Amino acid sequence: MEHTNTLPEPTKLWNKSYILVLVISTLSSFSFYMVATILSKYLVGIGTTIVLAGVIVGLFSLTSLFSRPFCGLMADRLNNVHLLLASNILMAIGLIGFAFTENIPLIFFFRVCSGLGFAVGSTVQVSLIIHFIPKERTGEGIGYMGISQLISTACAPGLGLAIADLAGMKATFIAAAALPALTCIFLLFVKNLKPAAPAAEKRKIAFRDFFEPKAIPFTLPYSTLSFVNGIIASYLVLFADAQGIKGISIYFTVYAVFLFLVRPVAGKLMDAKGIRYTVFPGMLLTALSMFLLGISDTIWLVLLTSLLRAIGQGAAQPSLQAGCINHVGRDRSGVATSTYFLGGDIGQGFGPMVAGAMLAQIVGVPGYRFVFSFCGFLILAAMVYFYFASRKRKLA
Repeated sequence: MEHTNTLPEPTKLWNKSYILVLVISTLSSFSFYMVATILSKYLVGIGTTIVLAGVIVGLFSLTSLFSRPFCGLMADRLNNVHLLLASNILMAIGLIGFAFTENIPLIFFFRVCSGLGFAVGSTVQVSLIIHFIPKERTGEGIGYMGISQLISTACAPGLGLAIADLAGMKATFIAAAALPALTCIFLLFVKNLKPAAPAAEKRKIAFRDFFEPKAIPFTLPYSTLSFVNGIIASYLVLFADAQGIKGISIYFTVYAVFLFLVRPVAGKLMDAKGIRYTVFPGMLLTALSMFLLGISDTIWLVLLTSLLRAIGQGAAQPSLQAGCINHVGRDRSGVATSTYFLGGDIGQGFGPMVAGAMLAQIVGVPGYRFVFSFCGFLILAAMVYFYFASRKRKLA
């Protein structure tokens, strides 16, 4: 049976269902990031090789990448509350399985379960929460959802390590599994989306149920920002070591703090003025941060690039996501979200690979400078593309 939103348009942002889905999103992200920092060490500790550990860790992203188009189809056609319930149960099973087995085939199975649950959940959360956000506050509502996930990335790894130190790594997996299990209770109090049409009227599955072409103008710029994220995460520390720059970890703290501050402001600005007031300045600042990073040789210059990148991406990313959903339509928010996230998955995954190939050709600090400058030009190219695409389709 096809399910679409038949709830009345919400009149305020901070309604009960919006808050509950926000909490559910935070707990799911917390669960993921709690184990992200210990998984490789745990796998090596139980006797796997470092290569096999890398394969198992990477299996999560591959599962997410290949299941993403189907997530959008399910989100648009099935009951979102029930689907989110199933995805969180799947996540819990995948995580708790690590605590009770050292059998490699079973570990592969549980990793796929966890990856599939997270992929479905991350898509459905957006598809569900959008029905509880007033249309005139879409940018702000999506921005706060990004903040909830940012809190997870900042706090959950430390919590996971603390539990591992106090009670062992298996205890961390059990605690991480308890969080998606807890979300199942919260889901009981979320307003359910009722079926709007009988099953006999359900149309056949088409290509546009898996991939939404109307989302491409937003997905391509977002994929370049994710491309940069993957490169920064993989190579910034190595760049700092090559330069002899100490204390580089503070880069990520500065980035997280200013991203936290910028997101809600950018969302309100987009809702009030339009997407062009956030996406174009945001991408320009992000490109500038990468050009500046390429010539940085002190920690203070590197931190300035962190500040500029946080402001830029904090303004552009949630605006692109909100704009994508607004343009495609809330009744197709599932496939719009999955197409958008697919671009992010590809950018995040291929960024380190492309950068690695470049660094193999240009060794040392000059190689890193070339990579960061390339990122700057790539973002500018994406910004120019979005400018012409938005004018043609009257998006901005």
